Amino acid sequence: MTLNRLSLFSLFLLILVPTSVFGVADIENKDIVAESKDGDIVLSLEFGESLISKFDRIIPTLQSGWLVVGDSIVEIENARTKIMGNSFVVHSENILIYAKGLGNDNYLINSYLLGSNQLDPVRLLTVPTQDISSEVEDDSMPLEIIVLVQQDIKTYWNDSYNIEIKIFDRAINSNPQFYQSLGAINQAMIVVTLKDLEGEELTKLTGQTNSKGFWDGDFFISQNLVTGGTYLVEVNVTYLDSNNFQQFETFIISDTKDGKSSN
Repeated sequence: MTLNRLSLFSLFLLILVPTSVFGVADIENKDIVAESKDGDIVLSLEFGESLISKFDRIIPTLQSGWLVVGDSIVEIENARTKIMGNSFVVHSENILIYAKGLGNDNYLINSYLLGSNQLDPVRLLTVPTQDISSEVEDDSMPLEIIVLVQQDIKTYWNDSYNIEIKIFDRAINSNPQFYQSLGAINQAMIVVTLKDLEGEELTKLTGQTNSKGFWDGDFFISQNLVTGGTYLVEVNVTYLDSNNFQQFETFIISDTKDGKSSN
């Protein structure tokens, strides 16, 4: 299934977020993740703290949203959101999502990709994050982390080398993607070391992941102080008793982007 064929799908979500006694959808600081039975379609909505309008209406804050169909991804950005009783709406330039509360923590969601042809409804189910979390608290189950790394493959003189890392608990999310927050690990310790091929250390970056399991760092490549060529990037992540070590390569170009090098 590809995005140019996808227009309309209806999905039934089991949300582990209780609605209030007044039937108002409670999605503040919640992650809503749904996927099809074969995992080919994934919907991810990450909400932050809600705002209150001057008319005392609750306005949800969508921090990030993604619709993944196979290898294609639609990012939901610059979206308008609204709470309507126990239902909510997310409307951006390219997608419209209407989530109708059915009671008993259930939502019926109709989502439309705007400007496409109609397609038969597709059913998706949310991942029960709370149930999984309680299961993995069993001490008999060893913690295993998954580390995703995005880095600059090449960097010019007088430019910054950038690296981004996300950490996940494999027991909660065994196939995480960078845009997801399901299973993200907070306060994992990260050490990134940049070395030349002889093993001599150029710099070391350290830090901790945030509540979304994310950390990023950068290093300015000063002109004429760093020679060009291939460098090794060592990523070492530690969380509780779990450790993950990976090694990558990056290339430093002994020239500036505009070609005005002072070699």
